Amino acid sequence: MADILLVEDEANARQVLVLGLEIQGHQICACASSMEAEKHLKQQAFDVVLTDLRMQGRDAGLDVIRASRQIQPHARVLLLTAYASADTAVMAMKEGAFDYLTKPVSVEELAAAVERALADCALIEGRLAGGRSKNPADGKTATQPLKAGDEASDAEMLIGDSLAMQRVRQRLKRAAQSEFTVLISGESGTGKELAARFVHAHSSRSKAVFVPVHCGAIPESLFESELFGHRKGSFTGADFDRPGLMESADGGTLFLDEVGELPASVQVKLLRALQEKRIRRVGDDQERDVNVRVVAATNRDLQAEVQQGHFREDLFFRLNVVPVHMPALRQRNEDIPMLAKRIVRQCSEGKAHLNEDCMPYLSRLPFMGNVRELENLMQRMLALSDHNDLTLHLLEELYCGLKNHTAISLGSMQAQGDNLDSLMATTEQQLIDEALSKTGGNITKAAAELGISFRSLRYRLKKPLQTDDEQT
Repeated sequence: MADILLVEDEANARQVLVLGLEIQGHQICACASSMEAEKHLKQQAFDVVLTDLRMQGRDAGLDVIRASRQIQPHARVLLLTAYASADTAVMAMKEGAFDYLTKPVSVEELAAAVERALADCALIEGRLAGGRSKNPADGKTATQPLKAGDEASDAEMLIGDSLAMQRVRQRLKRAAQSEFTVLISGESGTGKELAARFVHAHSSRSKAVFVPVHCGAIPESLFESELFGHRKGSFTGADFDRPGLMESADGGTLFLDEVGELPASVQVKLLRALQEKRIRRVGDDQERDVNVRVVAATNRDLQAEVQQGHFREDLFFRLNVVPVHMPALRQRNEDIPMLAKRIVRQCSEGKAHLNEDCMPYLSRLPFMGNVRELENLMQRMLALSDHNDLTLHLLEELYCGLKNHTAISLGSMQAQGDNLDSLMATTEQQLIDEALSKTGGNITKAAAELGISFRSLRYRLKKPLQTDDEQT
């Protein structure tokens, strides 16, 4: 849960946003102007600042972004605007906004944006390891890093007693003892970021910072500045020197999530930074030494991306020194009962009970969305259960009512003349079509519905369908 500063001059809109955020359990401090916001920023530390762009007839939201950047630079700023455009996004990002949302915004969209912001500033680490300081005078929110062997860190990471997960943990522990780069592959929702945090927590850098970066969430035009930093005056809006994410991770671990989304121009500069351990800020003529351990993750087949010319081969080999593959949940279904109980206990704060007769049913489900889908199903059961009693009847009712989630067996697949590739491609296309239909063809919103980045969805839409002859 987060401490959020909300800045919105329309009383009704402000009230709706407060209610939506409080439902998620966040603590809200609401105000109506950039001047009030600046006073609150000087008095209290915030995790997230949510501000409207247009207030009292002008772009006062930009003033809020600038004040937050100066007073609490580690707070993530989310911009609300009814005038969304590419220019608005670039302007907001250059001023220091983490993300922007288009009005009207749903509770789900708002919750997802806040969650992304919290993950980006690594507050999860501080909470698991004992909290954080609340002193706005120091200009940042201090986190206590995870430490190898801590009960909190080990308990939260990579749950499962299956042979597949035992092998993953063993590989990650070995990887943590070196300084080599690690490339974690696997489907969406398999826990690649947890694996990266596991490596950090068991490494010699565990007392330093862990900086996660979602490569698909940063506009291409701003990627170089975000990763390497910039000098004052290097471009319009760069009115101060700003360190990049690699400098912020100096001495610790930089996690590049969905590294396959990296723009080609940035791939070249990242390769050099990894080779030389030096970076150059945008607009600077001086290089700076950085001591960073890089862990990357991808849900794409990067070797195929290399062959198709979408990813640099030399960067792939630089990242793929220690490869780790995260198994899909359907490949370790014996772990599902343990995971389901843990999710229910965490989401209900120990108040709900998942009946034992649900376990055989859960273990037979395909869970194409992996742990993320399991978590979604458990949360839906919690929301609709009576007296926090999660029964098999409720589970069957909810799961059987979901589209595109019919359990698939090997026999049924063969009987229909399908193979795994064609089945996966068909399922993916059905889900994409459903998301596009639900959002009226809006690719940005459809990507959010699917839990992937805009560039990832655009890539999948452009990807040609394979015929059976091509697959063989």
